Amino acid sequence: MSERRYDPTHIEPKWQEIWARERTWEVSNDPASMDGREKAYVLEMLPYPSGEPHIGHLKNYALGDAIAHFHRRIGQRVLHPMGYDAFGLPAENNAIKTGVHPRVATDRSIASYRYWFHRWGISIDWSRELGTHEPSYYRWTQWIFLKLFERDLAYKKTAAVNWCPHDQTVLANEQVIDGHCERCGHLVEVRQLEQWFFRITDYADRLLDDLDVIDWPEHVKAMQRNWIGRSEGAEVVFRCEDLDPAHPIDYPVFTTRPDTLFGATFFVMAPEHPDVFTLAEGTPNEREVHEYVNRAINESPEQRGAADKPKTGVPLGRTVTNPVNGEAIPMFVSDYVLMEYGTGAIMGVPAHDQRDYEFATAFDLPILPVVVPAERAEDADDIAAEEGAFTAHTENEVLINSGPFTRMNAIEGQRAIVDWLDREGKGHFSVSYKLRD
Repeated sequence: MSERRYDPTHIEPKWQEIWARERTWEVSNDPASMDGREKAYVLEMLPYPSGEPHIGHLKNYALGDAIAHFHRRIGQRVLHPMGYDAFGLPAENNAIKTGVHPRVATDRSIASYRYWFHRWGISIDWSRELGTHEPSYYRWTQWIFLKLFERDLAYKKTAAVNWCPHDQTVLANEQVIDGHCERCGHLVEVRQLEQWFFRITDYADRLLDDLDVIDWPEHVKAMQRNWIGRSEGAEVVFRCEDLDPAHPIDYPVFTTRPDTLFGATFFVMAPEHPDVFTLAEGTPNEREVHEYVNRAINESPEQRGAADKPKTGVPLGRTVTNPVNGEAIPMFVSDYVLMEYGTGAIMGVPAHDQRDYEFATAFDLPILPVVVPAERAEDADDIAAEEGAFTAHTENEVLINSGPFTRMNAIEGQRAIVDWLDREGKGHFSVSYKLRD
C-alpha cells in the first residue's frame, strides 16, 4: 500500500481560503454578537516592519497562535489582532542601509509580513490590523499624551543621553557598542538634553497596595515590590556656594539614615547628574570629568553597582556644606552612584557604608563613626580613631560625634535630626522609590 504524505501546498491554501472567505477569526465589537462566552485576548509582540519575516518570527507567532487556539478550544471568544511597530530606529536604520524611503520600505515590509502570516495560517483577526505609522493609530498616542499633560503627568526636564557627535543624534543604549556609535563607529559622549517624562511615581504606592489583591505568585510580587523599591527616610539639602555665592545651588540627597549625617565627609554625584559638567567647568579636572562620565555611561547599573568593583571617581573641584555641622565637604563624580535611585547624589558616610568606606580609602578622605552599639558609647574617642566601616543597624545604638544629638538613641536621634532639619528649612521627611518617572 502506498504511503500517503501530507502535502501542505495542496491542503493549506484550501483551508486558508475558507478561513478568509468565512472570516473565521474575526471578532466583532457589536454587542448583539456577544454570546456569553468568556473573553480572551492574545497578543504577541508587534514586529518591526524593517525587513523580511524570518524563522524567529515564525517561532514567536506559532507559539502565540497555539495559545489562541487553546483558548478557543476551551470555549472562549478570542481576540487575536495584528499590528506593526513601524516608527523608530529599526525603520530609520533600514532606510539608511537600503536607500529606500522609509514609507516605501515600511509598506513593502508590511506586505511581506501579511503574505507570510497568511501562508503560515496564523489565526489572526485581520480586521484589527494596524501600523503605528498610520495617523489613524498615532492620533490616539497624541490624545493620550495631551490627557497626561493636562493632568501634569507629563513634564520636561534635563537628563543625560548618549550622543553621537558625528551623526548628530541621540542613541539608545543598545546602539552604543564599546563606547562607540554602532552606525558610524564614532566615540559616543554624554549630553544633557531637555526631554519629556511621565510622572509614574505618582502611582507607586497604588502599585504596591494593589500587589496585595492580585493573584500572582509570591516570588513575582516580591520582584515587583523590589522594582518599585519604596524607602522611607529624609531629603537633606547640601548647599554649594562655589559657583556663585550670591546664588547658591541646593542639592537634595535622600537618605534612609539621617542619624548618620554628622558622619558625612564627602559628596558624590552620579555621572548622569545634569550638573556634573557645570560644576567641573573651569576646574583643573574638567577634561578628566568629561572622559570619566563618557566611559561610565557605557556600563550597566549592575556592572557599576557590583560589590567587588574598585571604587573610582574624579574630584569636581567644588564643595557643599553639610547642613548639620556647617562643614565644607568635597564633591566627586563616581560611577557607583546611580541616577536611578534617590536624587542622583549621595552623602558619603564612610564609617557606616561599605561602598563609601572603599571610596574614602581610595581618595584618602576622613572616616568618622557617628553610630555605635550602646555599650560602646563611652569609647567614643577610641572608636573615632579606628579604621573600618561599621554597619549601622539602628536598634540598641546611640549617636556619637553628633553635636547636640550625641548620646541619643539612634532611632530617637533620627527623628530629632529630621525635625531639626525641617525647622531650619534644610530637609524634611521623605519617601523615595527605585521606580523612576
